[in-house]
Amino acid sequence: MKLDAPIKAEWFYTDEKEKTKINWFCFEYALEFYAFIMKSEALRKYRTRNSSEEIAAFCTHFAKQMKKSVYNRLARLTPAVIIDEEYIAEYYPKNTQQQNMVFIDVAGQAWDNLLSACEICPVRCISEREKRSEFFDRYEKGGYWGAI
Repeated sequence: MKLDAPIKAEWFYTDEKEKTKINWFCFEYALEFYAFIMKSEALRKYRTRNSSEEIAAFCTHFAKQMKKSVYNRLARLTPAVIIDEEYIAEYYPKNTQQQNMVFIDVAGQAWDNLLSACEICPVRCISEREKRSEFFDRYEKGGYWGAI
């Protein structure tokens, strides 16, 4: 599958050691979150005030922050993966809580949608999170990505 989105895989690693499955998962989540933002009626005004590049930067930030929530769940510090309002508020400090709640709802929809694909995916990005992901290299060589 050829990727045509403003979010780039290289935003999720700084060196070869960071080309891990968890970072690939975060990249996929950023793409999913971006897609859900772009089709959300509740975020229509947000899209008119922000360029696709600005939205992509926010989705990247948010997806990277979600890695903390995944690790907290895996360490059993939380009963579930938490979509934390703080991840939005630190990026958009002038947002109201109501605005943040809209993002949380959309982020949850994107999360659930991605995890539904993960259920049948053989790559196991979360359970093998520290292993190297081949998809970063595939992406660099021709823009092809994904296991399914």
